[in-house]
Amino acid sequence: MTDRFAGVFFIASPILGGLARTPLAFFGLIGLGIALLAVRVIVDLVTLPVETDASFTKALPILESGGYVDAVDMPAVRSVLRAAAFTYLAGALISLVNLARWIRLLR
Repeated sequence: MTDRFAGVFFIASPILGGLARTPLAFFGLIGLGIALLAVRVIVDLVTLPVETDASFTKALPILESGGYVDAVDMPAVRSVLRAAAFTYLAGALISLVNLARWIRLLR
């Protein structure tokens, strides 16, 4: 969600900066866009350990001890939980790359 708002700030900053006739408005909007992208990176980095904890510390022992999954299927369950954690890792990396890309473009 913040990525979309950041894109709007990046697109609107030259127009609004030109209308305001001051470079401060332009750079302020660019800074706000970068800050919104940084918020996304921070949220993703905070969510990553929470997801890992939920999958491996909480869900896996419940599935093992509760008898919800046969012992034969436990490797597959671990694989699915690991894949779920990797989706959050991929999201965090994409957010970080997107932030770096915008900073590089705006330099």
